[in-house]
Amino acid sequence: MAEKFDIAEIKRRLDSVAKDILNITKSRMLVNFRFLDTAIGRLDVLNEDLIFQLATNGQRLYFCSQYVIEEYQKEPQALNRAYMHAVLHCIFRHMFVSPDVNRELWNISADIAVENILSQMNSPELECNGVQYQDKMLNMLRSEIKPFTAERIYRYFLDKNYGNDEAEKIRDYFYRDNHGLWWPDDEVEPPESGGEENRQPVDIDELMKEWEEISRKLDVDLETVSKDQDGAKDITQSLKELNRDKYDYREFLRKFSVRGEDLLINDEEFDYIYYTYGLTKYGNMPLVEPLEYKDTEKICDFVVAIDTSGSVKGELVQKFLEKTYSILMCEESFFKKINMRIIQCDDKIEEETLITNKDEFDKYIRNMKLKGFGGTDFRPVFKRVCELIEAKEFKKFKGLIYFTDGYGIYPEKKPPFEAAFIYLGYDTERPKTPAWAIKLVLEKDKLAEELK
Repeated sequence: MAEKFDIAEIKRRLDSVAKDILNITKSRMLVNFRFLDTAIGRLDVLNEDLIFQLATNGQRLYFCSQYVIEEYQKEPQALNRAYMHAVLHCIFRHMFVSPDVNRELWNISADIAVENILSQMNSPELECNGVQYQDKMLNMLRSEIKPFTAERIYRYFLDKNYGNDEAEKIRDYFYRDNHGLWWPDDEVEPPESGGEENRQPVDIDELMKEWEEISRKLDVDLETVSKDQDGAKDITQSLKELNRDKYDYREFLRKFSVRGEDLLINDEEFDYIYYTYGLTKYGNMPLVEPLEYKDTEKICDFVVAIDTSGSVKGELVQKFLEKTYSILMCEESFFKKINMRIIQCDDKIEEETLITNKDEFDKYIRNMKLKGFGGTDFRPVFKRVCELIEAKEFKKFKGLIYFTDGYGIYPEKKPPFEAAFIYLGYDTERPKTPAWAIKLVLEKDKLAEELK
């Protein structure tokens, strides 16, 4: 008598075997890449029949049981690489992009970026057939794109007028996972089979914040990882570029806010019950008046220094000051009285302007002319700020913001105040920023866009 097969039971067992394989793969990756433990451990693995290989939406790693079993039997290292490929997409938040991007170009750009990092790790656990065919393309792209991130690769393809057909020609060399879940309106819909667990909605904003936190924590943690750790250097460089590009200049400027009292009603400390009771009981006589001050974070006393050496162009300085101006001029950005110095300096101080109100700031922006254009020495500005502090010219001084290309002479010692350098453009040859300084990089060709 022919044995009857329970198709559902066979499928359940295959799914169970495939999930066990992926969990073993996950454990192996945790052992081999301990500095990525938080990211690797974040993704739960779930079976999904709609997925042909692997796919992630940043919340879970979905898999096709048949693919996992066959790949593991054929070449376990290929499955290791596909798993880490998906994890790196999450670390670099490749799925959280505007739906208006060219999807084919973005997909291949993201794949190239993570495959490059995986190759640089030089781990036997990630070596598999077909990787050697990536080398020629990677060597060509790395020679023209710096830093080598998905965003820069994508921009390169756009500038070179790459079409979808051209992207398709190199796609197979770098393809490891399905990106259909990145695009909610794509043909591949978010998984709905596999039980109630799979049908839980994804909060994109919260998920993006979670991966951003993981990414930034990893960036900090990698500073303590041995330089010999496989892959740590390349991931660190890419993370720094990613987190720098995503930095909000408005938030950066808030680092220079100070605590102080301003004559505004403090709603948080005002008791409306007594106030309205008094008006009701005694007519026009409230029992308590609102407090006419509140503790606020506002920019009060600080210095903006402009590097006027030949490499810092006037139009870039203008854009930077206009953005800084627009942030400071927002409601509640300033105290009623301000004390701001704008200093132009090359190897010596060329001009110093005191700003005490909005009108003076506005007038300075309209009539600004750069002076100097010599070499760059940051020390005169730092010395001048110390003199102003000693002369008690500031009451609530928070710090110095120095807009520069970074090629200059830095003070040898930490100053008695916060100092931030805003650099023009990514530059691997730029002198190292002192450890005591805060730094931010703005791209020359995207200054208007990043500061809008």
